[in-house]
Amino acid sequence: MHEAGLAVAVADALRREMVGSHEEGHVRLLVSGGHVDTGDFDASLRLHLALAAPDLDLAELEIVHLPADRVCLGCGVPFASIEPDEPCPRCGGSGLSVPTPERVEIELLRPDGRVA
Repeated sequence: MHEAGLAVAVADALRREMVGSHEEGHVRLLVSGGHVDTGDFDASLRLHLALAAPDLDLAELEIVHLPADRVCLGCGVPFASIEPDEPCPRCGGSGLSVPTPERVEIELLRPDGRVA
């Protein structure tokens, strides 16, 4: 699973970003690209983060999946969706994912909700 390697990279980045600069708040991961079931991805990433970073308090971790571009195989209409099996909003057909690299951005949020 690539979530294990991703968890190590996220943990390392968080340690660098949080040193002396992060007051209490929470962490938001913005995930785009990739073609996975979001629930399985989230559960696996959380588990691997807990193993890779037991020293970090990630209780406030929020994982946000951004919509990916797709093209309907039935009618050819482009649309965006979060889940890979989400049907075309026009005809209900299956969507073909447009290949995009997976990207994870880290946002450190202050208690007031602003990005640190």
